[in-house]
Amino acid sequence: MSASAHASSQEAVTEELIGERRLWTAVVVMAVEDWRNGTLRSRREAQQFLFENDKDFNAVCASAGLDPSNLRAKLLKIGHRVEMGNSWREAMRDRLAA
Repeated sequence: MSASAHASSQEAVTEELIGERRLWTAVVVMAVEDWRNGTLRSRREAQQFLFENDKDFNAVCASAGLDPSNLRAKLLKIGHRVEMGNSWREAMRDRLAA
């Protein structure tokens, strides 16, 4: 393989990886937007994905090049979780009391 063909091949791979990261980053951004501003149903679904679905959330974050723990910590700082039955504050209070 010539040097120019190898460089062209590397550029294609790099562009593909960048495209994939952008796609998965867009998935995270959409979930955050739904969690913050969506309908009640979309907020609850986004909350479940962002805070309760470790397997999928971790996989999406890895594909986006994001640290899932760091992202969750930042999300908790910027907003309140949607109430689902018991409020999350009550659930946290129950956990801390246990």
